[in-house]
Amino acid sequence: MGRLDRLELENFKSYKGRQTIGPFHNFTSVIGPNGAGKSNLMDAISFVLGIKSAQLRSTQLRELIYVGTWVMAVYKVKNDEEIRFQRSITRIGSSEYKINDEVVSFAKYNSELEKQNILVKARNFLVFQGDVEAIASQSPKDLTRLIEQISGSLEFKAEYERLKISQERATENSTFNFNKKRGINSEIQEYQKQKAQALQFEKLQAEKAQILVQYLLWKLFHIQEDIREYREQIDSHNDIIKEKRQIQKGYETNLKQARIEQAKVHKEQYQMENEIKLKERELEEKRPALLTVDEKIAHSKRKLYQFDQISEKVQKDFDRQSKRVEELQFELDKITKDAENYEASLNAESNSSKRNAMLNAEELAEYNRKREEANKKTITEKQQLENLKRQEKTCRESTQRIEEKMIDLDRRHKQLEEENFSLSEHKDKVEASVEQLQKDLDKSKQELQAIIVERESINRKEIYLNRELQEILNKITVANVDRNESEREQKMKECIESLKRVFSGVHGRLLDLFTPSQRKYAVPVSIILGRNLDAIIVEQQKTAIECIQYMREQRLGHATFIPLDTIIVKPINDKYRSFMKGARLAIDVVTYNNKLERAFQYSCGNALVCDTLEIAKHICYEKNQQVKAVTLDGTIIHKSGLITGGHSDDILSGAKRVTEKKRADNLEGLKRQRDEIFLKLSNLNKSKRRGNFEEQKKSEISGLESRLELSQQDLFESTQKLTAINDELKVIANEVIKLQPLLNQDFVFYDFCQKIQVTNIRDYEQRQLKMAQEAAENRLRFTTQKSRLQNQLKFESEQQKETQDRLYKLHTSIQEDKQRLVELEEEKNQLLRDKKRISDEITEKQEKLNEIKKEFDIKTVAESDIEKLEADRFSIYRKCKLEEIDLPLLRGSLDEVLINESNSGLTNIQVNFDSLTEDLTENNGIEVAKDFEKKIDEITRKMDEISPSLKAIERLDGIEQRLQDTEKEFDSARREVKYKHFHEAYDHIAENIDKIYKELTKSRSFPLGGTAYLSLEDTEEPYLDGVKYHAMPPMKRFRDMEQLSGGEKTMAALALLFAIHSYRPSPFFVLDEVDAALDNTNVGKIANYIREHASDNFQFIVISLKSTLYEKAQALVGIYRDQEMNSSKTLTLQLDKYQE
Repeated sequence: MGRLDRLELENFKSYKGRQTIGPFHNFTSVIGPNGAGKSNLMDAISFVLGIKSAQLRSTQLRELIYVGTWVMAVYKVKNDEEIRFQRSITRIGSSEYKINDEVVSFAKYNSELEKQNILVKARNFLVFQGDVEAIASQSPKDLTRLIEQISGSLEFKAEYERLKISQERATENSTFNFNKKRGINSEIQEYQKQKAQALQFEKLQAEKAQILVQYLLWKLFHIQEDIREYREQIDSHNDIIKEKRQIQKGYETNLKQARIEQAKVHKEQYQMENEIKLKERELEEKRPALLTVDEKIAHSKRKLYQFDQISEKVQKDFDRQSKRVEELQFELDKITKDAENYEASLNAESNSSKRNAMLNAEELAEYNRKREEANKKTITEKQQLENLKRQEKTCRESTQRIEEKMIDLDRRHKQLEEENFSLSEHKDKVEASVEQLQKDLDKSKQELQAIIVERESINRKEIYLNRELQEILNKITVANVDRNESEREQKMKECIESLKRVFSGVHGRLLDLFTPSQRKYAVPVSIILGRNLDAIIVEQQKTAIECIQYMREQRLGHATFIPLDTIIVKPINDKYRSFMKGARLAIDVVTYNNKLERAFQYSCGNALVCDTLEIAKHICYEKNQQVKAVTLDGTIIHKSGLITGGHSDDILSGAKRVTEKKRADNLEGLKRQRDEIFLKLSNLNKSKRRGNFEEQKKSEISGLESRLELSQQDLFESTQKLTAINDELKVIANEVIKLQPLLNQDFVFYDFCQKIQVTNIRDYEQRQLKMAQEAAENRLRFTTQKSRLQNQLKFESEQQKETQDRLYKLHTSIQEDKQRLVELEEEKNQLLRDKKRISDEITEKQEKLNEIKKEFDIKTVAESDIEKLEADRFSIYRKCKLEEIDLPLLRGSLDEVLINESNSGLTNIQVNFDSLTEDLTENNGIEVAKDFEKKIDEITRKMDEISPSLKAIERLDGIEQRLQDTEKEFDSARREVKYKHFHEAYDHIAENIDKIYKELTKSRSFPLGGTAYLSLEDTEEPYLDGVKYHAMPPMKRFRDMEQLSGGEKTMAALALLFAIHSYRPSPFFVLDEVDAALDNTNVGKIANYIREHASDNFQFIVISLKSTLYEKAQALVGIYRDQEMNSSKTLTLQLDKYQE
């Protein structure tokens, strides 16, 4: 189906010049101020699509001319192919039509529009301004004419009127012949015999009436007693519900108030179920929070354990550093003291040497001469001495360096031993941690595996249940499709159940009362039974009349009845039972109750079921048997010799209805199985863990594996460090062993100095120089050691301070983590308490819900029994009225039975039970009813025996009925086309009107919406009379359309318009200010409906002044008045590009 893309027009009404309006989207709203030209746009669309000028706002085409006018509608079909429909007005005031710029006749123009489902006569593509109000206030006759116009049956009106006149003439001739026949029969009657029989008949009739009154009084009395007991039971349960829920104030004893209470219980049950679902959802939401808290607690414990280990290690480092600081401080004090002692001894020795080596001036002069002389004579020896002194100094410095290195090696040795000890302890702890982490990892993997196994098991169960559910849903779908049970079919079933409940002697539809002996006979049997498949079998003709009257009053549609007591049944010709192999009587291939044999004889007659067409031809043509023969594939040879065949939809649907009855009976069982599986899946989903728990467990395992890997890496690094330290200790020991001999060799130079024999002044020089050198060297050594120890002490003190700060931070973190752990434990306990509280609340509410359901079920059963009893009572009242049985009453009248359409208004009728004996009031057994029925049957038999003339009259009535049936068949054939066209449209509109009205009127407060339906005033020839349209807004009682408010009328009229449009929908629908009488709420509902149904195949163009409607459109066409040009202009805006 295509779409209207745009309009191109020139000089049309208020649109001057050539203008293009569009493009039009799925939901386009036309807006603009009054007088801008919105309705002229509507006229332009109507004009180009062929609407007559009388239906526009101009009666003459010349009034549409501005200077010279034409309008073109560009219509897009598949693959964006364009069809251009153009209508222009000639100078003489006539129309010219073009399709794709080619001039065509109006007939071809209209034909091309009809191909696109645009019906000009039916106007199925637009609603003018004011049409909604007109439809809301139109009469049933007008609605009938509208449906005839839509369906096309109006075209057959003239032919129908001609055939109707012929029918009336034939009816007059038949009546004349019938009266003549009745006169002849009346002359033959024996008056004397009739008089005696009439007296006897009247006597038996009075006796029968008396027994029947007693019987009905007995039934009414016990029905009333049962109703009273059930109402007392309901009242008692109402008190129980009042005590348990403390909400209800009490119930009235009548059925109406009980139904109100039932609705309240339904609502409370729904609320209670919602509360349970909310609590279960809340419980589900608490579970991941609880898992998260557990994980946080475990993480905090692990972190606290790690902090404890780190703190312990740092504490040991701090103790070691403190000890090392004390040792360094002790060494520094010792070196300082040694330096001071050495300075004191040096000063004392210096003073003593000064006193011993004092020279006078002459001796000093002599010393200098001798020294010069000695220097001259001992130059070579002096050089040798200088070399020896330099060697001595070098050896002394080397010795000093070796001693310092020995000290450093000793200190490094101690430090490495401490690190070795610390690393050994750390290694042991890391090994223990690795072992624990490995255990935790194995445990977590086992838990994860268990979760995966559980999830896979649940998934398998879920797959199995889903597969089983899919099979059941497929069976239900097949059953629904095969059965093809329409809404009318369901209504007919409900109607039959209602008739069975109200009237005795109703057996049901013929379709439901037999089964083919074999499946292959379904097609021929359905063809032979034909229209009688849906006929309702009743015991007596008066029961059929009562049922027809009841269906009319209750507006339950129409049906055909087969009364067993008056139908004329032709005897079965037994020769056809074995006439030919492969052929059998239709009545012999169906299974039914023997009580219904007359109905099946009437419906089947002597029709034959043949295995093949050759057998049927042989019987009908060669054997010259005038019987109806039907083959297994559905081919029919009529009595006249005509052959019809082919698998039509009607034949196949009839066969399916016959073969699939048992499957339809099993449909409810399939639905119960479906509901049970839904419940199992729901429970399975409740027991299934959430997916994030498995992800958390995987994350936990990943964390453990990372920690394990880090711990293993730490262990490996500690082992490597420990090995390196041990290797370094070995290297230091080897170096000490190598340096020790060198240190011993340094003293050789002192022996060499001892060997020098000084006998003169050189002894003094040697002693003084040596003392000065030793003093300088010792001072340097003391200064170096003191500086080294001070730097080392400063470094160790800083390390100690940093370690102390780190230790303080670790203690602070440990305290914070402990506090956090306590808080998490408290949070976990609170979550557990909340979980237990919610579980307790769910259990409590579930118990309350079960109690309410139990009380509600008891009330429902009691109310159902009351309804059945009241229906039986109503049936008895109706029976007494229709059969003119004189039922004794204390109050009220049976005339009210026919006035009221339901049994709720019969409370003012009170029956007089005084004539009942005490035995009858106390005994409510089946034997009493059988005794009454036996007496009535006996009297009826006697009346039949002594009243042959009445039987003759009944036979005559049966012949008259057959004549009427024949006339109906003849009349039906004549009016089939008109009837078919009308009913196709009416059935479609009636089927969709309620759905559309509900969709237009539903809201959050009233999710079900209102109710709307159509009813025919004449079901036989509906087009001769009116079609009534009834609409009941949400939560309002039934009332006529005239009593509805303006907005309610508009919503009802729009629902009718949309339903009519859905019968033969055009590709687009143009609405002109249909929301004028609506408030914003209803306008919003109309906008939502249009937006939901607008699509590429169904286009809405709406002219509106309400922002509530046009703001939800996909695009806007704005129309404004150009004052300078005195012309209408348009603007377009696509709204779906912007976010709402």
